[in-house]
Amino acid sequence: MKNKLGKVLSFLREWDHGDRTVRGRMLNTFLIQNTGKTFYELELEFAQVASLFLARVTTWMRLTYMFGTFLGLQLNAIGIFLSASSHDQYLMEFLEDGGVLTLLEILSHPKSKEEEKAEALRLLHTVSNAGRKYKEFICESDGVKAIAEFLATSNADKTQETARALLETLSHGNPKYQIQLYKSLIALMTCSSPKVQQLVMCTLRTVQFKMNTAHHSIIEPLLNMLRSLHVEVQDEATNLILLLTSYDVRPVLLSGLVSLLRPTKEESQKHQLNTEVPSEPEIIKRTGSLPVFVQQAAAAKTIRLLAEDSPDVSRELLSLGVIQHLLHTLGNREHTDAQIQASMALEHFVREYPVIEEQVQRVMGCTLSEAFMHKAETLYMNKDETQAESLLTNNLNISDGKGCNLFSSCCSNVLCTNRLVCNVVMNKLRSAMHKGKRVGLEMVKKGTAKRKKSETAVKEEDTKNDSAPSTYHTFPDPADVVLLRSHLLNWYDKEKRELPWRTLAVTESDLNIRTYAVWVSEIMLQQTQVATVIDYYNKWMKRWPTVQDLAAATLEEVNQMWAGLGYYSRGKRLHEGSQKVVSELKGQMPHTVDSLLKQLPGVGRYTAAAIGSISLGQVTGAVDGNVIRVLCRLRAIGADSTSPPVTEALWSLVNKLVDPERPGDFNQAMMELGARVCTPKGPLCSQCPVQTHCRSYSKVHAKQEKKSQKLLGKLDRKPSTLPDIEECVNSRTCPLCPSEPWDDKLGVQNFPRKPAKKPPRVERTLTCVVLRTGEDGEDEYLLTQRPNKGLLAGLWEFPSLLLDDKSSEVKHKRALCAEISTLVGINLSESNFKCVGEVVHIFSHIHQTYVVHSLSLKDRDTQTPTESTQWLTKSALQEAAVSTGVKKIVKLCDSVDSQKEQTLKDGKRKKQANMKNGKKHQTTKKKKLGAANMSSRQLSLSSFFKTVKDESD
Repeated sequence: MKNKLGKVLSFLREWDHGDRTVRGRMLNTFLIQNTGKTFYELELEFAQVASLFLARVTTWMRLTYMFGTFLGLQLNAIGIFLSASSHDQYLMEFLEDGGVLTLLEILSHPKSKEEEKAEALRLLHTVSNAGRKYKEFICESDGVKAIAEFLATSNADKTQETARALLETLSHGNPKYQIQLYKSLIALMTCSSPKVQQLVMCTLRTVQFKMNTAHHSIIEPLLNMLRSLHVEVQDEATNLILLLTSYDVRPVLLSGLVSLLRPTKEESQKHQLNTEVPSEPEIIKRTGSLPVFVQQAAAAKTIRLLAEDSPDVSRELLSLGVIQHLLHTLGNREHTDAQIQASMALEHFVREYPVIEEQVQRVMGCTLSEAFMHKAETLYMNKDETQAESLLTNNLNISDGKGCNLFSSCCSNVLCTNRLVCNVVMNKLRSAMHKGKRVGLEMVKKGTAKRKKSETAVKEEDTKNDSAPSTYHTFPDPADVVLLRSHLLNWYDKEKRELPWRTLAVTESDLNIRTYAVWVSEIMLQQTQVATVIDYYNKWMKRWPTVQDLAAATLEEVNQMWAGLGYYSRGKRLHEGSQKVVSELKGQMPHTVDSLLKQLPGVGRYTAAAIGSISLGQVTGAVDGNVIRVLCRLRAIGADSTSPPVTEALWSLVNKLVDPERPGDFNQAMMELGARVCTPKGPLCSQCPVQTHCRSYSKVHAKQEKKSQKLLGKLDRKPSTLPDIEECVNSRTCPLCPSEPWDDKLGVQNFPRKPAKKPPRVERTLTCVVLRTGEDGEDEYLLTQRPNKGLLAGLWEFPSLLLDDKSSEVKHKRALCAEISTLVGINLSESNFKCVGEVVHIFSHIHQTYVVHSLSLKDRDTQTPTESTQWLTKSALQEAAVSTGVKKIVKLCDSVDSQKEQTLKDGKRKKQANMKNGKKHQTTKKKKLGAANMSSRQLSLSSFFKTVKDESD
C-alpha cells in the first residue's frame, strides 16, 4: 500500500508540473482506466486520496473553462467521481472547490460547446439528486437563474429537455427555494422560443401542483401564450389554465379570458384581410394583429373546456358576461377559427342552460339562430355582413345588476313548473307525519320499559362500534381493489427499475437458489438504500451463489464482504441461517412464509412475506416502510404508524389488495411506488398511478377547491355547492385517525404520522493507531476484535476506550496506554502517543467521535498475536472485516503523513535550489526558478492564472 501511495503522489506531482498537453494525456488515460468504477475501487486505485486528484481537476477546470481546450475531458473525469460518490465524500470536495459555480458559469459562457453544456447539466443533475442540501446549494448559487437563462437561449431539443428536467428536480423536496424556482419559470414564459415555452409550462404544472397558492404574476404571460401560432404551446397553456382554476387566482384568470374575446378597436383595426395568403411570419409582420385573433380563438376554446369541466366555473363565467363576449367573437369575420371556437363554446352554454337560448335567438335573429342550433361549428359560413355587425355590437346583459342572472332565472322557472308536484309530495309527507304521531303515542308505554332495559347494552355496542376502524380506512368495494391492482401493475411493468435480484428472481429456475437469492437481497436492503446494495449484492452472489457456498464460508469472510454496508449483525444472521439450512434442513430453503419466519434467524414478518411472495409466489402482502407510507396516504391513516392497531390494519389492507396472480410483482410495485413516487418528502402525486384511490390526495384537492371558491361564494352570496370533504365517521374514537390537526402546508405528507425520533446518543472514543515495521519493511497495524455481540459485533478495530464524563481524558489515555502495553508486551509511556485529530462517524442511533492518537513501535519483537489481536498491513486492512469508521481513521492518518512528507520534501528542494544557484543567476532567471520550485507542489491560485495566461498566448 505504501508503494501505491508513492505512485499516486508521483502521479499528482506529474500533474502539478505538467502543461496542458500533459494534463490532457493524463485525463485521457484516467478516463480509459476508471470509467464505471465505484467509490471503493477509486479509493483503492488512488490509495485513499482520490479526492486530491478530483480537487486538482476541478480547480483546473475552473481556471480554464473559458478557453474550452480540454473542457470535455475535465467534465467527463469529474463525472466519474460524482457518479461514484458515496456518503458525500466526492460531492463535498467538488462543492468546496467551486465545482458547482463553474458548471453554472459554463452554461452561460458563449464559447462553450453544446455538448459541453449538456454534460455540465448532467453533472448538476447528479449533484441535485444527491439530496436537499445540494439542491439548496445550487439555488443559493443563483443556479435557477443560470439554468433558466440557458434554457431560454438553447437551440438543442435534447439539451432543453435536460435543463427542464433539472429545474423540475430542483423543485422536489426543496421548499426553501420553491417560490424562487416558480417565479423564474414564470419569467421564462416570455422567451421567444416556442419549444422552451412549451417545456416551461409543462414544468410549471408540476411545480404548481405542489404549491398551496398561485402567484398573480402568472396570469398575464400565461394568457399571452394563447397568442402562439404553435398548437403545442397553446395546448400547454390551456392545460395550465385548467389547473389554475383550482387556486385563488381563478377570478382574475376567468375575467382575463373573457376579456380576450373582445379585443380593443385599436388592436382589431390593425388587421386587414389580404387577397393572397402569405406565410405566418409575413402576416404577423404586415398586420401585427393576427396573434390577437389567434388568442381570441384560443380563449374561446379554453372557456368551453373550463365550462364543460366544472359547473361552478360555468356559472362564474356567466356572471362575467361570457355570452355577450362569445356573440361578439362570432361576429369576427376576419378569423374563421375564432368564430368556430366561439360557436362551440356558446353551444355548450345554450344546451346546458336552456333559458339562455331565448336571449341568444333575440340577438342572432331567427334564420341565424336556426343555423346555429342545427350545426354550431359551421355557423361562420352562414353569416352576412349585417348579421356579423349585429353580433359584434350586441349589448346582451345576463345580469340585472341586483345579483340575479339568467341562470338563477332558469332555476326559478324550473321550480315554478314543478310547484304542483312539490305540493302533492308535501301533502303526503304531512299525512305520514300525523299518522306516525298517533302510532307513537300508542307504542310509547311499551317502548319505555324495553328502552330502559337495553340502554346499557346499546351504549356498550355504540362504544364498541365507535372505537372500531370504519370502512373509510379500507377498500369496501371489490371493484376498487381490482382497479387499483390493474393501475399499479401496469405502471410497474413500464416504470420498474432493473435490479439484479429482480432479474435473478425471474430467470432462475432452481427454487432453492431463487429463494436464497431473494433472501440475501431482502436482508441487505434492510435500512440500506438500493444504490448502495447493488454492488455488494453482485459481489456476494458471485462469491457465494448458493446457500451451501455461504454455509461453507467463515464468519470472518462474511464480515469482510459485509464491511462498509452497516448493521453488521445482518451478515452474521445470514451466515447462521445458511448453516442451519445445510445442517438441519438438508440444504433446502423453507418453502412457506411460516417456515421462513420460524426457521431463519433475522427473518421477521415483512422479510418472510417478501421472500415468500417474490420467490415462491405465495399470495401474501408485505409491509415495509415504503408500503406503510403508501397505504397510510391511500386510506388517510394518520395515527402513529408504529402502534399495534395501525400495524394490524396495514397488514390486513395489503393482504386484501395483493394480486393473487402476481403477488411478488404487486408487493414490489408497492415498494417501488413508495420509493420513487409516494416519497416521504416532495411526493409526485401528479405521476401516481393510483391517485384516484388516494383519500389524502382527494382531501388536499377538495381543500384547494374550497379555498378557490371562497371568494366566489362571498361575491354571489350563495351557499357553496362543493361537496363536504369525506371524513371517517368515528374520527374522535377511531384508532386509525390522526390525533393531531390537519396541516395544510404538509398536504398528503400529513400521512403517515410517526413518533418523534430520539436524538442519537453522543459518544467519544479514545483510539490509537499502533504501527510497527513488518518483515518486508511495510508498516503493520495492530487490530483488536470486538465482542461477538453488540455494536459492530466481531469486527476488527484499533485499540480503543470509550470516554465517559466522570473521568478526564488524561486518565483514559493512561488506561489505554496500559492496555496497549499489555497487548504488545512492552512498557509504554503516554509521551509516546501523538495526537492525530478527530474522526466523526454517524451510526443510526449513535453520534460517534473518535479521538485519534498514533504510536510507532521501533522494536518489532512484540508479543505474539492472540485470537483477538492481529497485525495487518494496510492493503490487508482494507480487505479485512473492519468498519467504515476504521477506514476513516486510516485515511486521516495518511492525510496527515502525506502533508508532513510533502512539506519536508518541498523544504529540502527549496534549500538545495537556493544553495546551487546562489547569486549567479540573473533576476529573470530567478523568477523562472521560483516558478519551477512552486510547481513541486500543487499550484497556488495566482500560479494557475499565470500558467493559463501563458498557455493561451
